[in-house]
Amino acid sequence: MKADALDMVQYYVVNEELPMSKGKIAAQVAHAATTLTLHILLDPEGDHRAFQQWLESGQKKIVLRAAEADLLRLVESGYLSIRDAGHTEIAAGSLTVVVLPPMEKSAAQKVVSGFKLL
Repeated sequence: MKADALDMVQYYVVNEELPMSKGKIAAQVAHAATTLTLHILLDPEGDHRAFQQWLESGQKKIVLRAAEADLLRLVESGYLSIRDAGHTEIAAGSLTVVVLPPMEKSAAQKVVSGFKLL
């Protein structure tokens, strides 16, 4: 990475209170990744520059876990959330993942401070 390049990262925060298998968690994080990417690319006012920087710097992703109340606070702050359809392991409408858009790591860490790695 160039000395002047930003350390871009994308965080996924999984609801640790739900009884999800590893496969279910992987599917929910994949839903979050796909949905956020589409939102960014299809929104003419999306932060395409940050997304491009993140792509060029290796697409760093970090998956964290937190209580549902923490996820709800992120949703209230405007971050994208994924709710389950209820076809398999958990109830329909369950809040499974909140995803932050690609951003500079120091800024993102302020948002997810205190959350633990999954």
